[in-house]
This record gives sequence, structure tokens and C-alpha cells, in this order.
Amino acid sequence: MTRSFFALVVMTAVPHALAIGQSVPAAPAAASVVAPKPIVWSRDPKVDSAFIANYSAPGIPAGYRLRIDPQTRYTTSLRYTRNAGAVLVKGGPGHIMYSPTDTASGSYSVTTTVSQRARSKPKDAYGLFVGGRSLTTSKQTYGYFLIREGGEYLVKVRDADSMRVIIDWTRHRAIPMDTARGAITASLAILVAPDSTRFVVNGQQVASLPAGVIPSSGIAGVRVNKDLQVRVAPVRIAR
Repeated sequence: MTRSFFALVVMTAVPHALAIGQSVPAAPAAASVVAPKPIVWSRDPKVDSAFIANYSAPGIPAGYRLRIDPQTRYTTSLRYTRNAGAVLVKGGPGHIMYSPTDTASGSYSVTTTVSQRARSKPKDAYGLFVGGRSLTTSKQTYGYFLIREGGEYLVKVRDADSMRVIIDWTRHRAIPMDTARGAITASLAILVAPDSTRFVVNGQQVASLPAGVIPSSGIAGVRVNKDLQVRVAPVRIAR
């Protein structure tokens, strides 16, 4: 099954021809461009629990949600902009984006394509998550697979506000090294089978784990860490 964020329709008006001798009318004033409003996050115990667990804002595709990572005294802006069937994500704290209807169990694959638009300082990561449960509560759990500049990947499990490393940062030749010559683009996949969970970058398997090591039954989506500029294509789930 393939999900699409949205469709873009462009309509063009054809001007009427001018009669001989008719003067050319003045050009209409240029339409003003409204910049997307940043999603500004500032830790406040009174609003954090509701804010981070179920956030919606312009630029986030209809039906999708963000969950922001809890962070202490961290204030930043996060911008989502629609871009030709995908979204541009800029800045902000680490977070996941998902649709509550993107659920899977048993044998399935989840894929996306991510392009990093600029180097991050310090370098940070992005990728996929699977097995999401209780994502709007303090008991959230999911397993995730990330890549970053330097040609490295990572596999972790989030359990509430704690994180457990399954495979620490490891280099693999399938992962682009850096953005020195432009954007890094990578096709990412998590393949879940009855006996294993496999992690794939640009068509090459980079790691495999026995079934049950990370959660795999639940919601799937994308994860973007803090202060990145990335373009994220729709998550696709195939059963």
C-alpha cells in the first residue's frame, strides 16, 4: 500500500489578445508571499505534555502528527514546507512524524527517501521508525533506524523518555559520506519478517537483527533529529 501526502494542481490563465492600437495594461501588483510560521517550542511544564505528544501546524500533511522530543531549556523553531509530494523540514528539536493509520505487523516493509540539504553542526541523523505504540502518551515506544553524515547508521529503541542503543554508530559503504558536493540522498528501508528485522540503505542491507530485538508491531513513520535541513518523501508500507 502506498500513501501520498498530497497532490499539487497548478492552473495557468491565458491573457486575452490586444486589439490593434490598444495600449498594454499595467502589470498587476505582485502577490505578497507569506512566509511559513515557525513552530516554536520552549519547555514549559504546564504545556509540554500536550504540546509534544500531538502537534499540528501549517506544512504538516493533513492527517499526520508530530511528537517532539522532551528537552530541557531548549528553544528553537521548526519549519515544515510542502515540496512536490514531500516535505522540507528545517531546524527544530528532534521529533517523529507519523499518521496514526500507518500501522503494520507481521511481515512488511517500510520505506522512504530522504535528502539532506546542508551540513549540520554537530552532525545529526534522520531515518525511519517502526513498532510505534502509545505515541501520544508518556509511555511511547518504538524502534528506529537512522543515518548521518560520515556514512554511518544507528539502531535504537525508545521506551518512554529513555533510549537504548541496539547497534551503535557504524560505518557502511552504502551510506553517503557528506554534503560537500550537494545534498545527500538516501533510500531507506526496514524489512520486517517472522525471524528478523533488516535495515537497508540504497538497496544494500547494512544490518540485520533477530525478530523481537526492536518493536515491530505498531505505527511506522519518519524521525528527524534536531537542527537539520532535509527533504522527506512519503513513507510507504508494503505488506
